[in-house]
Amino acid sequence: MPTTSDVWPTLAGRAAGILGLLVALAICGVSLSQAAAATGLSGTGGKLTVSDCHSRSGGTRHCYGTFRPTAADDGDDLPGDPHARVNTREAAPGDTIEVRKGSAGYVVAGMGAAWTLLAFAFLGLLIGSAALPVAVSGVLPRRGTPSQDVFAAVRGTRTAWFAKRLALASVAGIAVSAYLAWLF
Repeated sequence: MPTTSDVWPTLAGRAAGILGLLVALAICGVSLSQAAAATGLSGTGGKLTVSDCHSRSGGTRHCYGTFRPTAADDGDDLPGDPHARVNTREAAPGDTIEVRKGSAGYVVAGMGAAWTLLAFAFLGLLIGSAALPVAVSGVLPRRGTPSQDVFAAVRGTRTAWFAKRLALASVAGIAVSAYLAWLF
């Protein structure tokens, strides 16, 4: 079995690390954008009249209906969206729920949804903390080599210091956000 000194950086290792960083960035970006919409910092507020719901695993339901912006109630002729979809556990056909239209779709308005989305943003950071050493070192674990080779390749560097703190902060952020989402 090869030792850590036998492991060399590869183009595939750097590419896998960069891909992991891009996935982490996408998860963070979409989650933060939707969290901002859920809190009312961005997006268009309104009501969604639920016409149909489908259950998925984990208790989440995809509910479909007509979105009507709040400003439309004030006499403005803002167009509604008859094909709106939101993920929620509480809604049932015939219900009217407060939602916000963000850049990535509709989200239930409120702090519970915002904390849940913030937990996903921290999950993206956790993925980034695992992808960072792979991108910097270029060492990709493969069959027959211990996975610790990636971390041995960056041990004692600023990359290792940063990745470790990012991972710890991400885990703490996920825990706090999940707890606050449960409270709200």
